[in-house]
Amino acid sequence: MDKLIITNCATDTSMYPEVPQRFEKSEALIQSIEPAYKAGAAIVHIHAPPNDFQAWESHTKAIREKCDVMIQYGISIQTVEQRKAVIKFQPDMISVALGAHNLAFSGRDLMMLHPRAELEDLMRLCNDHAVKPEFEIVSLGDIWLLRDLIEKGLVKPPYFLTLFFGRPGGSWSPATINEFINRVSGLPEDSIYTISVTGPSHLLLETMATMSGGHVRVGTEDEPYLRPGVLGDNVDHVARIALIAKEFGRGVASVSEAREMLKMPKR
Repeated sequence: MDKLIITNCATDTSMYPEVPQRFEKSEALIQSIEPAYKAGAAIVHIHAPPNDFQAWESHTKAIREKCDVMIQYGISIQTVEQRKAVIKFQPDMISVALGAHNLAFSGRDLMMLHPRAELEDLMRLCNDHAVKPEFEIVSLGDIWLLRDLIEKGLVKPPYFLTLFFGRPGGSWSPATINEFINRVSGLPEDSIYTISVTGPSHLLLETMATMSGGHVRVGTEDEPYLRPGVLGDNVDHVARIALIAKEFGRGVASVSEAREMLKMPKR
């Protein structure tokens, strides 16, 4: 079994209104990311407001000054034009929502379509800038859209996927073992998948993925609570899943090992 790739989703949560927002500034963000990187995170998933290009640049510079971690840009609600503006800061990956956004965030609902023409444009943008797409998978229908891109020759293996469970809204899927097995069973060959779970069963599915050859995304955005009522910083989430992997005899991938698995040369 390959070593475990840990992605640290190190940003503020949009799903728990009682959790304070604290990662708007690059200084606060890197203070949380650096210990998580040292604890075993090979990838860091970050956000900034879609049009605040200065913040994207500042976050990226702060991380690269302190860590050798791979940087994955989130905010897949950005337009193609906005993506063109931030991709020049040379992230290693960008998130791509294959299906529609339909999420019930704190204080607002988010609904946005991503037509196939937009997905094709994003793949060309990634290919032109040597950036790997990280595909967001919330249902089996999203896998159909991924296969469509594969058949068009717009994306090359290995395909890196994040399977989401428990996100509130119309994109919701149950965070259960049955749903986990069902989703994984439909993935294309040459897929490398990681899971992101929101809700109290997150540790169960994270452990399932660790045991069965998948990978794990954890951190303050996806599920900020270590257990009900107990908030954790990013290092706490990363260190815990690294310990679980160790207990099952599975090593944690370094950044260079994760790059090799994902066929991503260092920038």
